Amino acid sequence: GNCCKLFGASSANAADVESDAPESTAPSLVVVAASPDAAVACGHASKYPFEQFAPSMNVRELPIVLFNDDASQQLVWYNGGIKAGIVHCPDDEPDVWSRDAVVMSPAYLGFAIEPYEQRYLYYKGVGIVFSRPHRGKFMQPSIDTMLVCYGLDQLFQSKGCSFGRAIDIGMGSGFIGKFAAAKAPGKGRLAITLVDVDPAAEEYCRSDGFGATIRGAGGREVEWSCQTGDASALLQADSDFDLLISNPPYIPTREEVEEGTSAAPSNFWEGCGLLVHMLELMLEGRYRKGAHLVVMVTSLTLKAKRVQALLAQVASQGLQVRVLVEREIAWKAWYAGSGRSPTYLLAHGTENDERQRLGSCEYFVGAMRPGDSRKGGDRDRRSDYHWHVAYVLDISRPDSAPARTTEPL
Repeated sequence: GNCCKLFGASSANAADVESDAPESTAPSLVVVAASPDAAVACGHASKYPFEQFAPSMNVRELPIVLFNDDASQQLVWYNGGIKAGIVHCPDDEPDVWSRDAVVMSPAYLGFAIEPYEQRYLYYKGVGIVFSRPHRGKFMQPSIDTMLVCYGLDQLFQSKGCSFGRAIDIGMGSGFIGKFAAAKAPGKGRLAITLVDVDPAAEEYCRSDGFGATIRGAGGREVEWSCQTGDASALLQADSDFDLLISNPPYIPTREEVEEGTSAAPSNFWEGCGLLVHMLELMLEGRYRKGAHLVVMVTSLTLKAKRVQALLAQVASQGLQVRVLVEREIAWKAWYAGSGRSPTYLLAHGTENDERQRLGSCEYFVGAMRPGDSRKGGDRDRRSDYHWHVAYVLDISRPDSAPARTTEPL
């Protein structure tokens, strides 16, 4: 298989708290046409065309959160807004400018945002006005979200790349699915499905703030389907997609690391079951011929024995793997193991400073302790983060590669 590496600097954010916002009813899917002409020039953000939302949308004192093209820098303006559906950004210098973006909420620079707090999040022509609905449990957009979009952008620029039916598995805020809808190359209609087990995710993705676009790359029509349900069951019933995208839960449980067995995760961000299922379906040839599975994993995930075994099978069965993005990112270690010290997720021995071969590619495995990042520099002065390496993988099956049954661990 092929292995391509892109290494830079960015991060993941696991911060999530409960919302006290009033409960609302999910409307029908709201679609709006992207309108670069509606952008308001604003200092450093002037070269970024903000899309137009529904004319009824008006928001005051809205933080504008913008990432540069490789998602390594984050710019924040506190006092943006939306008037009659048009995004307004201050002309001033950003209030926060992280030149080495390692979390979505860099509190150490003066910016932190909770899931229930509204913000306009923007990357490469795509944006959402996001706040998580009341009682929602899904993760708010994180640096993971931006990195998956950056990886998709790399894939979409590949020669001969074309997609007609896409799915965002565990869509959460739906930002990744919206980015794919806007950017995926191809001719004719693009059908895109968003699915999540949390009803609040569907509620949000049907809202004005999400603003599902009706036109994608080259003006192609976009047809949306937004569903609540078990993504694994959906894929068993209908796996005929040529682009499957997911930023799934990727922190393995202790049992997945030490015993290679699955166990009920103690939190919704733990457990690699969904990832394992998607990899197994790819190996079994269940997806559309020539399909691409674009998925987020990290060096934490790669401690899981079953994930290691499946990546080895991917190579042995002739599937191709590309590392679209490799980026060291930050991690609040208390998010694993119910607050216990997650020593089972730490790198050991040669894992600390050498990539390990898993199948056709080499990866860093395990997390590094605070003060000991693999990148070094200023990161080693941050005592509140462990460090791991994020990977956005593109797994595809060449026409000549036969489908096979997955092997037991």
